[in-house]
Amino acid sequence: MKSATKNGTIHYQKFATPLGDMVAASHKSRLCLLEFADKRKSATILKPLAKNLGAEIKEERSEILDRTDRQLKEYFNGKLAKFDLPINAAGTDFQKRVWIQLSKIPIGKTSNYGRIAQEVGNPRGARAAGMAIGSNPISIVIPCHRVIGKSGDLVGFGGGLWRKKWLLEHEGALPKK
Repeated sequence: MKSATKNGTIHYQKFATPLGDMVAASHKSRLCLLEFADKRKSATILKPLAKNLGAEIKEERSEILDRTDRQLKEYFNGKLAKFDLPINAAGTDFQKRVWIQLSKIPIGKTSNYGRIAQEVGNPRGARAAGMAIGSNPISIVIPCHRVIGKSGDLVGFGGGLWRKKWLLEHEGALPKK
């Protein structure tokens, strides 16, 4: 899978997790994608990213992907509470502000769409915040799963609500059943 490019290489690989395979990609030593592989085929996930970054795609390891794999394993084994990875999440300024706010939600805690909107300076923008959260390209590391409905309901997770529930139980934000 290649694209005509002038801006380097996007390295990608799949990782096995307790919730299914994930596709991770890095560009210029920064994580730029982490998504559940069953959501879409790798080619469908990576082609728009390659076009956006003007980079070719290669399925091969990189130092940042190795770090991502290690940290994901630690997270799923309950030994990592906060990821320490350089990231480059491509998005609008508003999306990036929302994603930065998501990264401030500590493990074991949740927030809601309205609160996130308020925290990024758009108090009436819960729907816009929800759209930005839904566009998060770096699942789990940017913890969009920690955002729930105002009523406490589990809503809106691209990886599936069953995964959101599992992640929140794993982190202690929901009691395990």
